[in-house]
Amino acid sequence: MQAGSVQIKDPLESSDAVFEARYVEADSGVELLLMSWRPKNPASERPLIFVPGWVSVIDGWKDLLRVWVKDRTVYYIETREKGSARIAKKRLRRDDFTIRRVAADIVNVCRQLPENLEDCVVAGSSLGATSLLEAMKNEDFKPHVAFLIGPNGDFKMPFITHFVLLLPAFFYHIIKHYVIWYLKTFRVDEKREPEQMQRYRNTLLAAHPQRIKLSTKALMGFSLWPNLERVQVPVGIAYAGSDKLHKSEKIERIAHTLTHSLLIRCESNKYMHSAGIAREYSQFVSGIEERV
Repeated sequence: MQAGSVQIKDPLESSDAVFEARYVEADSGVELLLMSWRPKNPASERPLIFVPGWVSVIDGWKDLLRVWVKDRTVYYIETREKGSARIAKKRLRRDDFTIRRVAADIVNVCRQLPENLEDCVVAGSSLGATSLLEAMKNEDFKPHVAFLIGPNGDFKMPFITHFVLLLPAFFYHIIKHYVIWYLKTFRVDEKREPEQMQRYRNTLLAAHPQRIKLSTKALMGFSLWPNLERVQVPVGIAYAGSDKLHKSEKIERIAHTLTHSLLIRCESNKYMHSAGIAREYSQFVSGIEERV
């Protein structure tokens, strides 16, 4: 493996920014895909580092990212459970896919950016948001502010999951349909938010079999709560009451545990993935700037 630039078509097809993609060494034997956009006009906003959710694909964030890249540099980090990551076989173990390991990856990648982290905003969704909170427990990882969409306090799964995960990775075609059924039945209101379910369905169908299995195993038993009060960065947390996958009571507990936080209630999960959430983002960051 060798880190460096890679030729990839701009997934945003943006006329407002210059696109670049490269692989960055996040750990021994692990290289992550880092995509970045620099606005063609002078940047008027702080650089933004974005970490998407579990096995998510960038298509679900295009509308929002196209708004953001117009007036700020945006870095998009694809975490190690995604198919884009380059991982040595010796690093394909359950312990290599824990939240703490993903958090350490984020820290290592950010150290290689041409930005001062204290001047940057970090943002993330779901597992990406949870991993950022885990990273911010470390005193060496202090961005200017964080904007998180639906972080998880823990990952509770039905008992049958343990039996499904005993299957070899090549049975993923069975596993992925089980996960889709589980989300549809217990976590996502498909009638009210069909777009959310379709987004998860597309994501899972495109996911890497072995990595999703290892990642699922690693998530079981994780708890964000220990030392969460160590996070001193101002954090805005967007959530929707209708989002069953990211439970409101857990998100509210996260906010109440943090030293500096603001809950931002949204109308739906669909809205939190749309260009509209950029308004909440800007209002929150501007509010922090006014207090500084």
